[in-house]
Amino acid sequence: MLKIMGHHKFFSVFLLGAVTFMIIVTFVFWGIGKGGGPSSGKAGIVAEIKGEPISIEEFWRTYDNEYKRVREIYPNEEEIKKLNLKENVLNALIDRKVIIIAAREAGITVTEQELQNEILQLRYFQRNGVFDQQIYERSLQLNRLTPQTFEEQLKNDMLFSKMSRLIQETVEFTSTELQTIDSLKQANNQIAEAFRNSKNSQALKAYIEGIKRNMAIKVNKDLIS
Repeated sequence: MLKIMGHHKFFSVFLLGAVTFMIIVTFVFWGIGKGGGPSSGKAGIVAEIKGEPISIEEFWRTYDNEYKRVREIYPNEEEIKKLNLKENVLNALIDRKVIIIAAREAGITVTEQELQNEILQLRYFQRNGVFDQQIYERSLQLNRLTPQTFEEQLKNDMLFSKMSRLIQETVEFTSTELQTIDSLKQANNQIAEAFRNSKNSQALKAYIEGIKRNMAIKVNKDLIS
């Protein structure tokens, strides 16, 4: 699920790949009612993984959200250009789709009860801390989404999170790495957590790159150039 995370500027570049990679930024309510990027009005498929498409609309929505997040860290446009956001976002979307496909093939699922509980807990749909059906329906209308479309996207986010956690739970830290984490905690717990997250992200990325070799992937970068 979407978690809006604050970042210390010292390690913001260090975390950028992981944040973009954990494609929770696709959640539509960061820019409610907002259109996509410069090509949002164009139909097209920017990538296809085992026959499952990533639309240009999904790309620009994700890009817009990630751009806004990065803009809070780097007000200088020249610094943002150096981050190569378009390519990072596209790669993150592809990696997300790969994980979701792998999760389905492994038999991992999200139950209707899990989905319902997640929706009820989302603050975007709450009034005074309680889920409000009218707010839910109005929010989706503003984003030109049907409940079916939104719930399918949310299911995929949850499926991605489940599979990612399973992979990361297998990560083993060396004694040296554990000592480094303990030392960092004494200085700055946030940096220690960034170190741990980096290793988890590396393990997840290695897993994805491994299964990518057996997946048919088509990319059309011309749509986002």
